[in-house]
Amino acid sequence: MKLSTLQAELPNFKVKVLTAADLADLLALEQSNPAYRQSLGAGEITLAEIQADLVAHPETVTAEQKQVFGFYLAGHLVAMVDVLSRYPKADFMFIGLLMVGADYQRRSVGTVVMMGLMQAALKSNIHCLQLTRVTADAGVAAFWRKLGFEDGDQLFLPLAPSGRLAVTTMTRVLV
Repeated sequence: MKLSTLQAELPNFKVKVLTAADLADLLALEQSNPAYRQSLGAGEITLAEIQADLVAHPETVTAEQKQVFGFYLAGHLVAMVDVLSRYPKADFMFIGLLMVGADYQRRSVGTVVMMGLMQAALKSNIHCLQLTRVTADAGVAAFWRKLGFEDGDQLFLPLAPSGRLAVTTMTRVLV
């Protein structure tokens, strides 16, 4: 997805593709959300993890398909979304992570960002969004359902201290 297409849909934000130069902003954003890491059974986030996450992608995806967008208000990173374009199919986009800073949660920032992303996706010939969420997190499930996403399969990832983390796929067809 082109940055200019996303920026046009979200004129109240300064949208940019995040890079290693933005690690401090990303660290602050992630540190404002300790419950997310706890839900994964993970410890405190490190700069090295954030740097690796900026470029990590499945082997079947090219580096160009991976984008991490940052959304700024008044010069502060208030949200980010990590996406894989044309994955798992040509007209799909996979949302790896949407994170909103703690001070901006429950203020419609996540909803506005996602509505803009959906409009930009349609303009980019993307017709379906897909993601996985931690199954046990009812608040996250409610957020995505409010945006029209529907539950799919439950999977188990080897992330939790017990060795398995239950996640649920969610899909939203764009029209």
